[in-house]
Amino acid sequence: MIAKKAAKREQTDVVGCPQCDWVSQRTELSKREHAECPRCGYFLEGAATRHHTLVAIAAAALVLLLASLQVNFISYSVTGSEQSMTLMDAAWQLSFFHEKVLAVLVLLTVILIPVLYLVSLIWVYSQIHNSGSNRLNRYFLRLMEHLKPWLMTDVFLLGTLVSLVKISGLAEVRLLEGFWGFSVFVVLLLYVYERAKRTPIWDYYMATSRPNIHVQAGMTANEQDLQTCPLCHALNAKDADKCYQCTEPQKTAWWRKPGTTLALIFAGAIMLIPAHWLPVMETVRFGNEQPATIIGGVTELWQAGDRPVAVIIFVASLVIPVAKVLTLAVLLLLAQRQTPAIVQNRLLLFKVTDWIGRWSMIDIFVVAILVALVRGGTVMSVYPGSAAVSFAAAVVLTMLAAMSFDTRLFWREAHK
Repeated sequence: MIAKKAAKREQTDVVGCPQCDWVSQRTELSKREHAECPRCGYFLEGAATRHHTLVAIAAAALVLLLASLQVNFISYSVTGSEQSMTLMDAAWQLSFFHEKVLAVLVLLTVILIPVLYLVSLIWVYSQIHNSGSNRLNRYFLRLMEHLKPWLMTDVFLLGTLVSLVKISGLAEVRLLEGFWGFSVFVVLLLYVYERAKRTPIWDYYMATSRPNIHVQAGMTANEQDLQTCPLCHALNAKDADKCYQCTEPQKTAWWRKPGTTLALIFAGAIMLIPAHWLPVMETVRFGNEQPATIIGGVTELWQAGDRPVAVIIFVASLVIPVAKVLTLAVLLLLAQRQTPAIVQNRLLLFKVTDWIGRWSMIDIFVVAILVALVRGGTVMSVYPGSAAVSFAAAVVLTMLAAMSFDTRLFWREAHK
């Protein structure tokens, strides 16, 4: 049984699952309860939380991020020379070395997108009782949903720690105010993200008029000539151009077609070839250039005794990208060979593959940190390698492939 705590506004009594297309009934939720799809276990909604608390924590996180940009992040000293970097330098120095694509990617995923997400959340949750701003609020709610997959501050923080391990044996490293402020910001952002995901926010911005359609629980939306909105889970007519509740365009069948997913998988696989063949960064020590591939960096860390870090880089940069390409390709090609007994296993495999894909960005963030921090001329400097853009492209393409993967095919093919 699907449930939800009553809001002040009128509610619909059914909700669709964007993962398996099942339509379920809704009832009230008590505190700390949440609702899952009875067919596939997809998290649909949770009980209401205190909106003012969420806004306050989001505002504190935003202030911490902006403050972290104003002070030094990390410093290191070697042979009497000391260098320091700010958080913004992680993107700025990449741009200085003509790696503008990487610079924009780091700037977006670490700074701009988190800022946009928090600003949108603060606006939406602070305007809940203002009925005159529904259209603008729906826009910000849609923006929040689209930004979620690209919040990578936690990946960047882990990449920072890996960077420190890589250079700790060559120089004295100090963590400064910017690092600690950013670390607290990441914790607050993750908390806000999880709490917002569990709050039935759409109840407060429900459309006053709904389409005149008959919906029955216990069936799929497709069987009733309906479609489930992937953002707000509202049920719309099959031929609807946009969702009546959140105004998200619904004519996106091309995006979730197997052909689109397969093309993105293939493109990502092609990008992995130069990403692992060419050097991802180059280190200059006393005038000697030392190019390093991804596997070369893993080997160096292992031989230096930093085996836990070597394992992290090996899994994130080698195992995960290759495994994600192979897994998505196999799941897509075998979609027409489903049986009810194996659908749940394949869905679990897809969920794990989708979740771990973003962690492959660790290597890109390691390069960004080292390029920004280690700038000692011929004494010791780090420069981005030609493989960095290819690897970043492979990560982005495989993430897009997972987003375009239509998991509803599992059940449709299994019940043919």
